[in-house]
Amino acid sequence: MNPTAAWFDLDMVAQPDLLGGFLICLFTLAIFSFLYKDNPFYKLAEHVFIGVGTAWYTMEFYESGVLAPLFHYFHDTRAAMARGEATVPIGGVDVSAGWAITWRLCAVALSIMLLVRLVRRNAWISRWPLALIIGIYAALKMTSETQARLVQQIRQSMVPLRGDDLLGTLGNLVLVLGLVCVLAHFIFTYKRTTVLGGVSRVGIVILMLAFGSRFGFTVLGRIALLIQRVAELADYAGPSYSLAPGAPGFLRTALTPTWLVAALIVAVLAVAALSRRGQPAPTA
Repeated sequence: MNPTAAWFDLDMVAQPDLLGGFLICLFTLAIFSFLYKDNPFYKLAEHVFIGVGTAWYTMEFYESGVLAPLFHYFHDTRAAMARGEATVPIGGVDVSAGWAITWRLCAVALSIMLLVRLVRRNAWISRWPLALIIGIYAALKMTSETQARLVQQIRQSMVPLRGDDLLGTLGNLVLVLGLVCVLAHFIFTYKRTTVLGGVSRVGIVILMLAFGSRFGFTVLGRIALLIQRVAELADYAGPSYSLAPGAPGFLRTALTPTWLVAALIVAVLAVAALSRRGQPAPTA
């Protein structure tokens, strides 16, 4: 790392500049300030996040949904026709250039029909492309989800009871017996006798173990993200980002983006809390 960070640097390879460090610390600590209560700093970070995310996704959808498949595709198709190529790819299939342009224009017409929904008098026109989109998407997702979530799980549960070694055999037995117990828990057409009730209770235990492990994995993932943010805040509290690198140790650390932004947020929230002291609580 460099001895000191620059105030403003657009080099993506170099270490983040001081301005970037202040912004990162501000928005990170502003989000963490919600742990105290809802406040203007959290609102600022929330609105900036939503605004930047909306702008980014708008440009991403424009480039991937309008610019690339329409303007760039027409330009590439005309170039292929000029080179004398007989076919051009569309949707992974090679067709003639005329049919490719025709299908693209049909897609443009369907998109315009969707926008007609903004006109209340002719809003019914948008139902046709909407029905086409939902129908095709449902058919594609039905086959893919069935293959991924049903067929693959059934295939992976068909294991031999005898494994390569003792641990493999025990693992296969636990898998098969656990699967039978869980399936028995969802049998509602028969009375819960002693045998079926006992097997069902074992299935409940297995379900709770599975849900608990999944929840624990999710919590560990979120904790890892928290550790990453705290580690980044600690990096911006280092001497490389100090506004007074030649000052004594404590002052040099206090004049870093992390501590300056934290002090600003705490001071503003404390002043706001003191100014509201003695005022009646707002009613709903």
